[in-house]
Amino acid sequence: MRVLVVEDHRQYAGLICEKLAEGFHHDVELALTPDEANSRLRERSYDVVVVDVLYRALSETYNAVREAARNSLSELEPYNQSGLATLLYASTLDRVPAAVIWTSGDPNRALHLVLAHQEFGVRSYCSKESSVEEIARAVEAAAARRSHVDSAIKAFLPRPNLLPIRNVLFGDIKWRAIWRALAAGSTAHEVTARMTHYDQGTIRKCMSPMALQLATLDPRINPRRQQMNVLSSYAVFHWEFFLDQAVHKLFPHSTRGRRA
Repeated sequence: MRVLVVEDHRQYAGLICEKLAEGFHHDVELALTPDEANSRLRERSYDVVVVDVLYRALSETYNAVREAARNSLSELEPYNQSGLATLLYASTLDRVPAAVIWTSGDPNRALHLVLAHQEFGVRSYCSKESSVEEIARAVEAAAARRSHVDSAIKAFLPRPNLLPIRNVLFGDIKWRAIWRALAAGSTAHEVTARMTHYDQGTIRKCMSPMALQLATLDPRINPRRQQMNVLSSYAVFHWEFFLDQAVHKLFPHSTRGRRA
């Protein structure tokens, strides 16, 4: 079986690749970034891609861009790359490889996991704490199009009957721009209006439906109180999702907001 592992910790990932090759007789290659992975996917076909969600160096570099942006969403481009970039590119291939998400069970990765499940049909997940045997089982399950979920990841996958994120968070094109402004750190209607090019009245009218929809995704949210604070706090915590390159490609915002 031909396997591509996409992981930025070279020494650890290299050891896992060696063990998958030696112990399970897979043909395994390592890519350190989503861009490198996509280049390899262009060059040859793989049966399975094992994809990390977040890449520390990429996120740290992009965070400086995020913190400096206060005037326009265009300052945030190009957006941060995550493992979703590889899943998105792989989904366009004639021969789409099966996928395993290999990540830590941290809450700031939860929305990436839900999107991978809903949009890309990923059903095989294992944690960074998994043994090589567990990773091998996840790879084999993905290749056979079977479900495999590590107990450390299970809590972050979408619960039954959860509405698609594409509707909950991005159903209105205005919300897409607002979420990105909030993820950049805006905590005021004035700054959000300046960044999105929507007038403040439009921003205020969006707060209630956005909060109500968010509460269907996260029941801990109180959608009736301090909506701007609730939404901005949520967006900043999940900034690596809302300012993700693949998420932006899937759910672009309008670049021509209207001012009053």
